[in-house]
Amino acid sequence: RLLGAPEPMVSEGAAQLCGRGLAWDNAGVVRLLERLEEHWRAEIGGGRPVAKITGSVSAENLRVALAALGGAAEGLRKPELAARLSELVMDLPMLVKVISELPGPVRDRLRAYRSGYPDYYAARVGRRPGDPDPTQQLIAAGLLLPVNYGLELPREVAVASWLADRAPTLTGRPVIPPAGADESAVRRAAQAAAQGALRSVTTLLDEARAAPIAALKKGGVGPRERTRLAKRLLIPEDVLVLWIDLAYAAGLLGQVESGYAPTPSYTEWREQVPARRWAVLAEAWFVLEHAPTSRETPDDKELPPPLPLGSHAGMMRRALLGAAGSGASVRAVGEEIDWFFPLHGYDAASRARKVAAAIREAELLGVLAEDMMSELGEHLLAAAAATEPGGAAEELSRRCAELLPETPCSVILQSDLTAVIAGQPSAAVSRLLNDTAITETSGAARTWRFTPASVRAALDAGWNAQDLLAQLAAVSASPVPQPLEYLIIDVARRHGQVRVRGMRSCVIADEVLITEMLHTRSLAKLHLSRLAPTVLSSPCGLDDLLARLREAGFSPMAEDAQGTVIVEARHDHQAPAHSRVIIAQPRPTLSATALAHRLISDPHGVSGSPPVDSAIFELLSQLNSSLDEAELELLSDAVEHHNDVVITYRDKNGSRSTRAIRPNQLYGKWLDSWCHLRNAQRDFTIANIEAVSPAS
Repeated sequence: RLLGAPEPMVSEGAAQLCGRGLAWDNAGVVRLLERLEEHWRAEIGGGRPVAKITGSVSAENLRVALAALGGAAEGLRKPELAARLSELVMDLPMLVKVISELPGPVRDRLRAYRSGYPDYYAARVGRRPGDPDPTQQLIAAGLLLPVNYGLELPREVAVASWLADRAPTLTGRPVIPPAGADESAVRRAAQAAAQGALRSVTTLLDEARAAPIAALKKGGVGPRERTRLAKRLLIPEDVLVLWIDLAYAAGLLGQVESGYAPTPSYTEWREQVPARRWAVLAEAWFVLEHAPTSRETPDDKELPPPLPLGSHAGMMRRALLGAAGSGASVRAVGEEIDWFFPLHGYDAASRARKVAAAIREAELLGVLAEDMMSELGEHLLAAAAATEPGGAAEELSRRCAELLPETPCSVILQSDLTAVIAGQPSAAVSRLLNDTAITETSGAARTWRFTPASVRAALDAGWNAQDLLAQLAAVSASPVPQPLEYLIIDVARRHGQVRVRGMRSCVIADEVLITEMLHTRSLAKLHLSRLAPTVLSSPCGLDDLLARLREAGFSPMAEDAQGTVIVEARHDHQAPAHSRVIIAQPRPTLSATALAHRLISDPHGVSGSPPVDSAIFELLSQLNSSLDEAELELLSDAVEHHNDVVITYRDKNGSRSTRAIRPNQLYGKWLDSWCHLRNAQRDFTIANIEAVSPAS
């Protein structure tokens, strides 16, 4: 009656709670586990049950409450009034109905009593002259009881108020209509999308292998670099973010000193069959915790890809796909996502964005098509359910082998100095075209154009005309067109007519001295080279060259780049006027009491953890001298393995707070972390961390 549902449905719901270990059956009474009961009690609020309050309530007030709730109070003594009122408030559906019919201000005051701040609420929300007092209305309605020391909200009324705010219903699993799409059309669309995804990721990583993708100082690919890449690779910028995140999550893209470049795993992945390559990307996307095309931006501060991001979008994605099997409409599932994933924590607008992002990303990968789960998507769910997390790629590859066959690559060289490539080019073909031509169009058939500049770049990279023509003829389905052959031969004929030699210093003297220097054995390390009868070049610096020539008995004179003589200045060296001795403070150590407390709170200690990176430990110790060795080891381990840790932090205003964080990376003097308190990305100055302890 309370939930407006048939009794068998309620019994089934209770049985599922018990089956999941969230509740237990105690002689026919379903009870919550103690910790869960404490959680709901804290959220509901309120005071003691009516049976324990009535002893502090006068008989007249009990009579008023009983009459207000529809009970007969005439002729009853106080014990009988108390017993009748206690019995009456056990009727939760009745209480929910009474509370639902209260005026808005009265219900607001009831919520304030539930949360324990009625006085604060009354001070914040003033009444107009002549308006009734909401507190007196609650007393008159029998929902608030006057006691010896003031007013008390019974526990039963608090529960009914909590239920009234949520309009409790038990509907069961929503009915999802079928998508109604043609299965053959879905298969074709999914296969085309999967092959397009492989082409795009391969193109991106081939580009990164030729020149690393520029990274920001704190990591990630910034908007400017993403715009450049999207324009060059002819990929929409928001889709490019998806491929960057997936390539990084799959271990195919990694960070190097100059930015982001393919990892050694990419070479192996590049040569595998399409089904295996797609399986690696699909599994990485399925387990990803955020939505790449809808990255959250806490405090309007972008966290660029591929930096990790705390989010519930991944769980929402998996719930959406899990409920959309057997031909159901995916968009209809998205509209009912609150039933399939009730604890996502997003508001309506954010929830709609995450659902839309999950659907679009699934369509780009071929997991969904025509509002319906494709065969590739069904295999993805089956493989994920049949294997351990992170180990579905092998099984998924086996299941999808027939759906994603190897597509032959054909290269057509044309007389207009273009090359059209149909299918997925091999690594050798991609390398050859990347060296010798520039991309003009992308898609199922890509077009490359040969220009004098692109051919010259190939010659600069070590190709010669004969090898280049031979390789193009080997990969082409037709002979090399005459215009392309003439272009390569002409560029090769002019290549190297002007030579530029790198050097740092040159020596000018008469021809006899120049010859003597060339034959002086002690000057061999200068790597002197004759440019003219009276000119030598050297890769060594000016000061080094002068010193070695003087050691060999010559008397050189220094000149600047314009030939002006450099007069060498003499400097007197002396100590500063106010030198002071810097005394290094010893690293603080733990007292016996502090050590005992730490061992009790963390009996396994850092010895049970993987060894920390000494470089990270040393850097942290240099940036923060107030942490002891155990705290530094704990923080180093958290940085290296991305584990949760609790810190005491002092901000720039001097305020202290305790934060549970998950470090992402060090950059400069800051620690980039996910803050569980703020549920957002935060930067912490390492020097301002005052204490570190294990996460509970």
